[in-house]
Amino acid sequence: MRGRDATGAGPTAGPPEPGTPDADSWWPLVAIVAAVFMLMLDATVTTVAVPDIREEFHAGLGAVQWVMNAYTLAMAAFQLTAGSFADRWGRRRAFLAGVSLFAASSLACGLAPGMSVLIAARAVQGLAGALMFATTLALIAQCYEGRRRGVAFGVRGTAAGLAVVLGPVVGGALVSGLGWRWIFLVNLPVAAATLAIGLRRLPRAERLDEHRRLDLGGTVLLAVALTFLVLPLLRGEDFGWGSVRILSMLALSAAALAAFVLVERLRTQPMLELSLFRTRAFTGTQIGSFTVQASVFALLVYLSLWFQEQLGYSALETGLSFLPLVVPILVAGPLAGAFMDRLPKGLLVAGALLALAAGLALMHGLTSGSSWTHLAPGLALAGLSCGIALPTLGGLAVDIADERRLGMASGVNNTVMQVGSAVGIAAYGAVLSGRAPTPAGFANGLNDLFAVAAVVALAGATLTYLLIRRPGQAT
Repeated sequence: MRGRDATGAGPTAGPPEPGTPDADSWWPLVAIVAAVFMLMLDATVTTVAVPDIREEFHAGLGAVQWVMNAYTLAMAAFQLTAGSFADRWGRRRAFLAGVSLFAASSLACGLAPGMSVLIAARAVQGLAGALMFATTLALIAQCYEGRRRGVAFGVRGTAAGLAVVLGPVVGGALVSGLGWRWIFLVNLPVAAATLAIGLRRLPRAERLDEHRRLDLGGTVLLAVALTFLVLPLLRGEDFGWGSVRILSMLALSAAALAAFVLVERLRTQPMLELSLFRTRAFTGTQIGSFTVQASVFALLVYLSLWFQEQLGYSALETGLSFLPLVVPILVAGPLAGAFMDRLPKGLLVAGALLALAAGLALMHGLTSGSSWTHLAPGLALAGLSCGIALPTLGGLAVDIADERRLGMASGVNNTVMQVGSAVGIAAYGAVLSGRAPTPAGFANGLNDLFAVAAVVALAGATLTYLLIRRPGQAT
């Protein structure tokens, strides 16, 4: 364990040394936000490029789906490992290594000669993304304190939310103007700028757990559990929900998850210390994070399909239709970060999730003749709710853990968010696939999704209020 600058230098007068920003510097946040925006954008930007990729490589729909799934699943499966690795090796080093690997894999995606190379490069992108994303909350906690920390969490949450909803717009513009390969190649200058700022401004001084061993067994078991949880949801309609194949995959997921919990309990240095969940607020934080992703953000894929396939909107018009969601997130995120230390966090999160449920319920009643304006009030309320909930939940995730477990706590929170998004998308797709492929059938299917998502948000509001009322209380 060490708590000094890696250079070994003591306090000096004059400008700060590289990697040791002064207390008033926002440059570390610039690097962190650039990385988060790039990562979250890549999670959604690919959706608008699917037809072009499929046409160029003469690929089936199943292969094209893995271009998206390989990224999401790899990022979700390795978040905890990345957090544990960062706690041992150094969060600054892990972040910068992740940015470098992300740039290299983005280049591989942009130059891919075939579908198999593209899918493999996307999986590596997900691994690099896990290494970056797992360190961002912990780095903010290291760099800022008090009100400035709250503002930083708010800006980070806003950047993540904006990237998710702006992905189709940015992707549509790039695909239309330069071709699908540029949705990956555009990452290179962003990654280069992030590396330059990070090398200069991210702090070298960290309290590390240098004797911690990496938990490879836990990593494999968690990856298996998550993969075989999401895969049946994606393929249930094809194979039949009661088929031996689907039931076997779900059973394998449950067995792998049980084995993962057992392994983590037995290890002296697990990548996930289950004792974290003895704190009620930490458990409530994860439920809240899952709820936000599994409710409103999982719906964006299907709202995009509604706008483009049913209303005939272009990718750019679809992105503009999401402005009622984007603008409130942009406004509410920094405000929530500035005030979340002055209000009861449990009440703040629960209230935001309750408002999210109301926003989702407002979207209900869609018909084949509806336009985007029917969804606008509900999207606006949902955006306001997410702008409040996301930075508050991000702050809680690392406030509860001690300094040596910041990476682990951050990794848990990011894993839960990725799993929430993946499970929500897969589950809502299964619900929607049972509807008739007509405008009326699509509208009725979306109404079902709005109802389900509202119930998910309402349940999340109830549970988070009960669990986060007293942040320090154990279960």
